[in-house]
Amino acid sequence: MNLPKIENIGFMGIIVLIILAFFYMILGASGMTAVLGIVLFFAVPFYLILNNFELEQDEKLVFSFLIGVGLFPSLVYWLGIFISFKVSIFITFAIYIIVAYLFSKFLGRSHLRSS
Repeated sequence: MNLPKIENIGFMGIIVLIILAFFYMILGASGMTAVLGIVLFFAVPFYLILNNFELEQDEKLVFSFLIGVGLFPSLVYWLGIFISFKVSIFITFAIYIIVAYLFSKFLGRSHLRSS
């Protein structure tokens, strides 16, 4: 199964709007916000990390969500012991975005990709 490339922002925007409209009709505004938050916090940082490796687009999407479900709440909980959970959510998100940036900068995309 080949998914369209993420670089096609228009197509992906339409897909996201359809998904958000579906969850809005089913769960209301709070459900739609929860789904958007789950995708934003769980999948996006790990997608950016996995984007540095030679994986297909659908593999990156599935792996990023599954890794995010395991690692993101773990770090949030660990930080939440010492500081507020709301603050630890945003700190964790920032940490994973910084890690994604460092992966692309220091590992070198040319060594990890053949194309």
